[in-house]
Amino acid sequence: MRKGKVLTVLLIILVILGLTMASGAYYFYQKEKEKVNNLKQTLEDVKIKLKMTEDKLQEAKSKISLLEDKLQNANEEIKRISSQLTEERNSKEQLLSELNELKSLLTDKEKEQKVMQENLTSAQKEIERLTLKLNNLEKERKELEEKLTNLELAQKQQNVELGEIVVDKQTSNVASENFPLEPSTDKSKTKKTAEPPNKKLLEGKILVVNKDYDFVVINLGKEDGVKLGDVFSVYHKDKYIGDIKVEKLHNNMSAAGFLSKEIKDTIAEQDKVVIKTP
Repeated sequence: MRKGKVLTVLLIILVILGLTMASGAYYFYQKEKEKVNNLKQTLEDVKIKLKMTEDKLQEAKSKISLLEDKLQNANEEIKRISSQLTEERNSKEQLLSELNELKSLLTDKEKEQKVMQENLTSAQKEIERLTLKLNNLEKERKELEEKLTNLELAQKQQNVELGEIVVDKQTSNVASENFPLEPSTDKSKTKKTAEPPNKKLLEGKILVVNKDYDFVVINLGKEDGVKLGDVFSVYHKDKYIGDIKVEKLHNNMSAAGFLSKEIKDTIAEQDKVVIKTP
């Protein structure tokens, strides 16, 4: 009887222990199940996050690819701009060089213009001087014409009847007459019977001196046997000063040019001239 009670107690204890263990196992099972569910949920969350991360990674890769394309385009644009900048810099340097050349040319032109202005001013002064000199020469020409007119009037007043000159073939070619007539001083000439004078003894005097045009007028002409190209020695106060050469010829006077510069400063009216023999 007692043994049965003990077995019953042991059985009860075993049952309690079994229930306790079962409860513990169930509790741990529930805990594990909860953990598993939590882990599954966490795994799902992780998968979702992983998916989102992958999407973001893919989007980032797309952005990176797009940025790489933009970077490549930017590099190409930078190269193009750099090349254009280099060309513009070279063009600018060329323009600066051309500008400096133009400035130098402008400076030269300004200097040249200044010189030309000075030359123009000098030329204007020279024109004024030459105009004044021309007026003086015109006045002198009128005086010379007046002298020659007076000589012609003097010839008419003397009423000298000149004879015709008989010349040989060597003296027949003479220049055209350019001066008024002057009466011949050779008393030996007679109408239609006069003979050419001896050149060795031919001498006369200076009637007019024109130093501006470098010529003189002498009182000897065709009727005295003078020919174009004849050379006369000039004596100023019986002193030899140089030679003159006949360039224009008239019946009884001639125009002769200076053969030396020295004679121009010394020659004067009334100076003696003597023909030079070959």
